[in-house]
Amino acid sequence: MTQIILNIPDNELSFFMKLIEKFNYETVINQFSVTEEMKNLLDERRSTSKVDNFIPWNDAKKQLRFKTEE
Repeated sequence: MTQIILNIPDNELSFFMKLIEKFNYETVINQFSVTEEMKNLLDERRSTSKVDNFIPWNDAKKQLRFKTEE
């Protein structure tokens, strides 16, 4: 498998996403930071969430919509 990492300008993201949807792709995010406040919020949400409301990540990805700059 070949991995390609691209830097896409914000104003071209919408066009790129329309183009890439025609291919089989996997989104990988591996560089981010989370504050303690964010961690606490996520922990709270996890503890109060109902397992019946969970959906698999692959299904969730299909439901994502990106804002377009106009």
